[in-house]
Amino acid sequence: MITLRDIDVVFHDEDRVVTAVKDVNLDVEKGEIYGIVGYSGAGKSTLVRTINLLQRPTNGSVLVNGQDLMTLKPHSLRQARKKIGMIFQHFNLMESRTIFDNVAYPLKGSGLNKKEKAAKVAELLDLVGLKEKTDAYPKQLSGGQKQRVAIARALANDPDILLCDEATSALDPKTTSSILDLLRELNEKLGLTIVIITHEMSVVKDLCHKVAVMEDGRILEQGPIVDIFTEPTEHLTKEFIDTATHFDQEMAMVLAHPETQKLNREGILARLSYVGVGTTQPLISTLVRDFDVTVNIIYGHVEILQNIPVGNLLVAFTGDQKKIQDAIDYLRTSGVKVDSVSELLEEYVTKED
Repeated sequence: MITLRDIDVVFHDEDRVVTAVKDVNLDVEKGEIYGIVGYSGAGKSTLVRTINLLQRPTNGSVLVNGQDLMTLKPHSLRQARKKIGMIFQHFNLMESRTIFDNVAYPLKGSGLNKKEKAAKVAELLDLVGLKEKTDAYPKQLSGGQKQRVAIARALANDPDILLCDEATSALDPKTTSSILDLLRELNEKLGLTIVIITHEMSVVKDLCHKVAVMEDGRILEQGPIVDIFTEPTEHLTKEFIDTATHFDQEMAMVLAHPETQKLNREGILARLSYVGVGTTQPLISTLVRDFDVTVNIIYGHVEILQNIPVGNLLVAFTGDQKKIQDAIDYLRTSGVKVDSVSELLEEYVTKED
């Protein structure tokens, strides 16, 4: 659906050259919700604007629906852009026009008559849950309602793709959740391909199928949500994941507790990470029964990523050292990742001191 190859975006100021995007390659399949995450200045907004050529790349190719947009003449490019909707952080609604007129605006030149346009707008407002706001003005709406209007307007020309540029950043958590639910519903109901850029990994975790992590104009790593969340390779990715799951922060509080440090002196502390069916298996009871070791669960949680359970436990093993090692070997052969937290514990003890 979307293929970006060797994308560079370079801006020339009077006294300097700024490379906003560097050698980016990205593939988004039809029907995917693809997240691009990074801090301010990472280049993510510039990158997403290359998909509809609101920002023309300095180098590289942009293929959408099999068309190389870089080669299209102006008229053909305008037609191609109609199939790429876009919403923004601050909604960009026309304050002096009614909600009906805001949504109807992209239908100018569509060939629809007045009655057909009215039916189309009514359908779109119903789709986003605002059919009763037809005659209202933007100033009469909440932030979440304004974003719903912006989404309805972006869907006016029946696009195949929806680009979301920090679309939830100006919203409170509850409203953000409702907008993410709407985007998920549109993806499922319309088969809409969605690219969402954000600095909030929690948005990616809750909504996306795949994610790319950007820094200084480059993509550091990318892949399916479950793979990135369970096996991140880059420090920045791990940092973003921690903001979304809070597991490391909460584990740090547990590790700093004197009772946890006492357990570490008496046995072995370990972090157990497991994905999928392993989260429903009686692993701990199996260890106690079959290996004659004591397993103290200090902290843990299970969350669902793309309908796949992902579990993390902080546990303390006590008992015979060989039996503990046999138990750990069993866990690893069962698909459970086992990491010693001794180094991490020492780090937090040092911080406390």
